[in-house]
Amino acid sequence: MSNKIKVIIMGAAGRDFHNFNVYFRNNPYYEVVAFTATQIPDIANRKYPVELSGSLYPEGIPIYAEEELPLLIREKEVDQVILAYSDLSHQYVMDKASIALANGADFRLMGPKSTMLKSNLPVVSIGAVRTGSGKSQTTRRVSDILKKKGYKIAVVRHPMPYGDLRTQIWQRYKDYADLDRYHCTIEEREEI
Repeated sequence: MSNKIKVIIMGAAGRDFHNFNVYFRNNPYYEVVAFTATQIPDIANRKYPVELSGSLYPEGIPIYAEEELPLLIREKEVDQVILAYSDLSHQYVMDKASIALANGADFRLMGPKSTMLKSNLPVVSIGAVRTGSGKSQTTRRVSDILKKKGYKIAVVRHPMPYGDLRTQIWQRYKDYADLDRYHCTIEEREEI
């Protein structure tokens, strides 16, 4: 019998993967038994690959459709459900909390102290309350302004599951030809 806290991370293939990477990946006190996914086509029935999951997850982590959450909580004896995506109404969030609680799991949201990237350099963070509100365009504009002022910059973004995450562990984009080199989807091209 393991003393690890069993977790399901609910998401839309963005913040959920980020939270896993910065908090859970090498955390010996937790076992992430699954991700659930919504909003992104064709992500359910895939795996978060071992190449990104780390040594505690030699088989990777399965991704299920969010509709399977009640059954997954019971079958996998889950202790906590972590909600890790945005664009949600209060009603929707509390409906998911009710599902987790009714099936025997705690419901949790993770704050900045647990999920922020550590940096010794100044950071500009671009965020918004919903998809499509202009984060990518704003990031490009802020980057241009900083470069014109002589700063060396880097843009960091969480993994996107549109392609094969194993081949996308890291990517560097210098010009438009890199979009073709990495076989970017339309969604990725928009973000990048």
